[in-house]
Amino acid sequence: MKKILLIYATAGIGHKKAAIALKKAFDERPSKETEVALVDSLDYTNEFFKWSYLQLYLLAVNKLSSLWGFMYYLTDNRYVNLVVSKLRRFSNWLNSGKLRKYLIESEFDVIVSTHFFAGEVISDMKKNGLIKSRLVTVVTDYRLHLWWVADFTDAYVVSNEDAKSDLISQGVPAEKIKVLGIPAEPAFARKLDPDSVKDKYGITKGVFTVLTIGGGFGVGPIEDIAKEMDKVSGAIQVIVICGHNEALHDRINALSKDLKIKLKVFGFVDNVYEYMDASDILISKSGGITVSESLAKELPMIVIAPIPGQETRNCDFLIRHNAAIKLGSTGELAAAVSDLVAHPEKMNSMKESIRKIKKPDACFDIAKLALN
Repeated sequence: MKKILLIYATAGIGHKKAAIALKKAFDERPSKETEVALVDSLDYTNEFFKWSYLQLYLLAVNKLSSLWGFMYYLTDNRYVNLVVSKLRRFSNWLNSGKLRKYLIESEFDVIVSTHFFAGEVISDMKKNGLIKSRLVTVVTDYRLHLWWVADFTDAYVVSNEDAKSDLISQGVPAEKIKVLGIPAEPAFARKLDPDSVKDKYGITKGVFTVLTIGGGFGVGPIEDIAKEMDKVSGAIQVIVICGHNEALHDRINALSKDLKIKLKVFGFVDNVYEYMDASDILISKSGGITVSESLAKELPMIVIAPIPGQETRNCDFLIRHNAAIKLGSTGELAAAVSDLVAHPEKMNSMKESIRKIKKPDACFDIAKLALN
């Protein structure tokens, strides 16, 4: 029996979604010789460390984005990282006693990590001879940050050749790097009939459809986006997904009564893939998992003022490959969408570009790598 662990950290929702996507890939192609576990590494730390890890991240990206960007690029400097990494790894080691105990007792053959916290702890355990598990690190953004690099990683999975070059520049041997993509759930690889989805959810057929998502936590200028969509020239309708943010859901519902356009408002949903198939364009943050999902569905994106750091780098990847439009503010949104409505050939061009870079089967390819 081969024991495989899929491990993540709930710092943002993307790392968890990547691990869940891999678990669903294993579930769809089960093997009697394989046992697969899925855990949040922060569940094996103390309560304060777990709470602060997520809350500090949300505070930084939502309220202090400029500071977050500055720290992101600063710690991506090799010389700064030499100092910072020692402090970070000491803190991680200090707070991961229960995690180390769990990993030693469980004796996994392969550990697939979708967050650098777990990857660092596991790498240090391998270095100290505490476990013999093979470590596969899945980088969940389209470029690399130095925090993903850990010496005793056996294989890295990245989304594209640029990220592979980033790793090679840090001394990682090319044979350790697999360009397989960022895992989206298997459902995103399956094309649904748009008209059937629209009938199912009461969405009007034959009308340009805009989808806007605030992520799992319902963040971003969602209300401003809805107001700007009311200024678009041409017939459109808007689907708004508010995630777990109930207050946002209530505000958007109230706002919809004052708008001319048709607005469909949802809270947290576990079938985003259906709404993507029913839509023509996605307005959202450029988080790694969101980008991976939209590419799998061949859905072009509009990204507004991405957060400096990983979002900026993800957005730059999309722009370079003609898979998205980047705007500086929500005030530019109405003109951009009006242009797309009036010029469908631009939409077709972006979809064609997406077909060249998408990796919808990444979850299955990574699962296969873990098995082998």
